[in-house]
Amino acid sequence: MSQPQGLILIADDDCDIRFALSLLLNQAGYRTLEADSIKTCEIQIQRHQPDLLLLDMNFSRDTTSGQEGLSLLQRLDTSTLPIILMTAWGSIDLAVKGIKLGAKDFIEKPWHKSKLLTLIEHTIKPTAASSNSASIAATASNWIAQSPAMQHLETLIRQIAPSRANVLILGENGTGKSQLAARIHHMSSYQQGPFIATNMAAIPESLFESELFGHQKGAFTDAKSQRQGAFSSANGGSLFLDEIGALPLNLQAKLLQVLESHTFTPLGADTPQQVDVRLIVATNQVLEAAIQNGQFRQDLYYRLNTFIIELPPLRQRQADILPLAKHYLSQFALQYQLICPTLTPPARQSLLHYTWPGNIRELRHVMERCVLLKGHKTNQVIIDFNDLMLPKSPTSQPPLSLQTAALPEPSLEERECQQIRVALQQYQGNMNKAAQSLGISRHALYRRLEKYQLDANQFKSTAHS
Repeated sequence: MSQPQGLILIADDDCDIRFALSLLLNQAGYRTLEADSIKTCEIQIQRHQPDLLLLDMNFSRDTTSGQEGLSLLQRLDTSTLPIILMTAWGSIDLAVKGIKLGAKDFIEKPWHKSKLLTLIEHTIKPTAASSNSASIAATASNWIAQSPAMQHLETLIRQIAPSRANVLILGENGTGKSQLAARIHHMSSYQQGPFIATNMAAIPESLFESELFGHQKGAFTDAKSQRQGAFSSANGGSLFLDEIGALPLNLQAKLLQVLESHTFTPLGADTPQQVDVRLIVATNQVLEAAIQNGQFRQDLYYRLNTFIIELPPLRQRQADILPLAKHYLSQFALQYQLICPTLTPPARQSLLHYTWPGNIRELRHVMERCVLLKGHKTNQVIIDFNDLMLPKSPTSQPPLSLQTAALPEPSLEERECQQIRVALQQYQGNMNKAAQSLGISRHALYRRLEKYQLDANQFKSTAHS
């Protein structure tokens, strides 16, 4: 077998199709991932960043129209992920629609093996050849560090990145920890290898071990095939574990073992596997407090914190706010093929005076909304203060002559966010008790904290002040 040439994600609801394609591609030297639904496909793309997607156009709820495949295709960035569409109900019209939406090509089932392999080779090789330089360029273009706080941080990053040492990134939700992790990878000696990102708070507790270390077929009830974990996928590159504080204690011991021995054993396997991975982790929690509460191992903490980088919140990066806003306006105008709006002076002042509790993520969402609402016009498009629709606060108010009417009634999401705030306040940041009072699991609460950019530690400090 030849050396692996790339990672290919096979998305099809038919397990026999997935098996046949995996067998064919593995024999040809490719690594493969599988997804049996649109949702699983999106999760696999986010976690493993494949080099190519083989996408079935028809899933279980919609067997002939191809709309499920086309809908997913519209949501994906085809400039970074090449896609080959598959269907047993091929038609010229459907092929044209898919290619117009960014797909590289289109195949019908049953496929001719040699033709499929040739198509994949021609599709994936140019991508693999240019992926590293393209990724570095993309990381650099998205990295804005004009403020004094970020200039100081940039000096530290350039010292730390080339080493092989573990890095712990601290910062509030939405400050760009995952982007910083990618930047460190692309400036490191591991830059030729993969960069695998996994959010610990988004993984069900029962799947943690399988997600990190993989499993053999039959290792547990639903293990119908062998699965490669995050450490295997990241071998020779960097593994970014976001929300590391959500990792259960029993798996913290196993993670510590990997860091010390550079080996791990997949679920159901007898033989350890050797791994060479640069580990980058991030959290918005105070891990020292978690150690005192018995929720995080002290020995693991000392293994992870060889270098600590703390990302400042956006409110401490005044000089970066307007450059970031302009960057996102241009990005979304290009993505949606709309006119790039211009910020008026009152709008710029409002952006500078707002406290940005959601940090860069919130700014990005605001700019995307502005492009979608304003960018369809044919003449010059401007964004004024009213168009930003920022929440009202003493620091975000414009002059009285520019103030707008009262905000509408809170949405369901705003009410849910408020309920979570009340529960965390009531139980002084205790995640277990807050989750129980809300009727959800601890990990579901973690996901909602991520969604609403909330930090449980803020409620702990408030309770003890």
